[in-house]
Amino acid sequence: MAKRVTAHEQRDREQFVAAVGKHLQRLRAFIRHELAYFEAVGDLGPGEVTVDDVVDAVMVRADAERRNTPTVRSIRSWLIRLAIDEIDAQVKRSKLERRRVPVHVEQDVPETPPAEWVSTLGDEILDFYEPDEDLKLEDIIPDLDVPDPEEEAERRELQRCAKAALAEMSREQRRALLLRYDDELPLPHVARALHRPEPEAKRILEEATQELRRRLVEAGCRFKAPDV
Repeated sequence: MAKRVTAHEQRDREQFVAAVGKHLQRLRAFIRHELAYFEAVGDLGPGEVTVDDVVDAVMVRADAERRNTPTVRSIRSWLIRLAIDEIDAQVKRSKLERRRVPVHVEQDVPETPPAEWVSTLGDEILDFYEPDEDLKLEDIIPDLDVPDPEEEAERRELQRCAKAALAEMSREQRRALLLRYDDELPLPHVARALHRPEPEAKRILEEATQELRRRLVEAGCRFKAPDV
C-alpha cells in the first residue's frame, strides 16, 4: 500500500518545487553550455546526453536529498553541483563505453583535441560558451581595457578571444570562472559546487584569472597602465 501523503508533506513539496523552479532557467543554461563544451572537445557525442536528461536526473536526486537536507543554504549552487556530478558521470560512462565497444577503422571516433588545436576551432565550436550576457571581463581582470559598447567589432573580438581561452583552460578553472562571474555565485557557493574547500576554490579562481589574463595578453588584448 502506498504511503499516504499528508497535507504538510504536500505543502512542503509544493514549496520545494516552487523554489527550485526559480532557478531552472539558469540551471538549463549552465547544463547546455557544459554539454556543448564536452561535445566540442569530443568527450560526448552530439546529442548523446541532452539537457532534459541532466535536468531529470538532477530533479530526482534533489527530491531524494531534500528529505535528508531540509534546509538548503543556496538552492542554485546546490542544483549546479548536482548537475556537475551528473554531467561528469555521463562523460565518464561515455568514455568507458567507447573503450568497451570495438572501433572499426572507418569509424571517425572523436578524441579530446590538443590545446593548440582548440584555439583554431571555428565559431560553431567556440559557441559552446554563449552566456545570456557577455562574460564581464572587466570584473575578472580589473585592469583589462575593455572597449566601449560603441566599439562593437573590437568587443566581439575580445569575447571571441575569451571563448578560445576558456576552451583551452582546465575543466575546473573554466567552471570556477563561469560559476563566479557568469552565474554570479559567491565564493562559498562556488566552492560547494566544485566540491572544494573554500581556500582551495579561491586558489583555483585566482589561478584561473591569471591564466585567462595571460592568454588574453598573448592574443593582443589591451591593458590599462597601472596607476602611479
